[in-house]
Amino acid sequence: MKSVLPLWKELDYFKEYAAKLRSFQGADAAEETLSEALYLVSMGTNDFLENYYAVPRGHAAEYGTPAAYGDYLLGVAESFVRELHALGARKVDLNGLPPMGCLPLERGAGGACTEEYNAVAERFNAGIQDVIARLNGELGGGARIVYGDVYGPVAAVLRDPAAYGIDNVKAGCCGVTGLFEMGYMCGARSPLTCTDASTFAFWDAIHPTERLHRAIADAKMNTTLYVFL
Repeated sequence: MKSVLPLWKELDYFKEYAAKLRSFQGADAAEETLSEALYLVSMGTNDFLENYYAVPRGHAAEYGTPAAYGDYLLGVAESFVRELHALGARKVDLNGLPPMGCLPLERGAGGACTEEYNAVAERFNAGIQDVIARLNGELGGGARIVYGDVYGPVAAVLRDPAAYGIDNVKAGCCGVTGLFEMGYMCGARSPLTCTDASTFAFWDAIHPTERLHRAIADAKMNTTLYVFL
């Protein structure tokens, strides 16, 4: 996606920040700040939905199957975490994919989830956990990488939305349909925006509402992120 910073640019910005931090705090204090910070890494959903499935002549032509493209992304993720570690990061939450076939934009006829996309997400998530195991076995300096499960918490909300105070999991709060509207079409002042986003799982056709984000955050704090407290 052209509007999203590539990972190499994110690393460039982080290097620039680390240099300024050392200049401001001194080398020892900056090293402590960098090593004690928590780094949340999330990638893959837009890569699959926007850069692979939506552009047949792009990555889909280069990588013949979603599995092959997923393996490429896993390599990118592993390299990114290794570079973060080399720059001083020690606490990393490497997130998996949600059930992306259940996003409003990707649902099929009658609102059914696209299970092919969910299967791709589950395969990728298994691969991410293998990457994490390898990184924890090879990276030194007190590094700890944890798996951020997004699939499980989102699936739990979709299975029993009422338990989370949610009424609608099939369409976004924004738009006439909630099935394709997103981005600039959505806003608090837009006449197409629902009056109570807290009853929806999705803000627009692809992004979670605050209510769903809270469910994900609570689940992650209780299962993995607590180890960093």
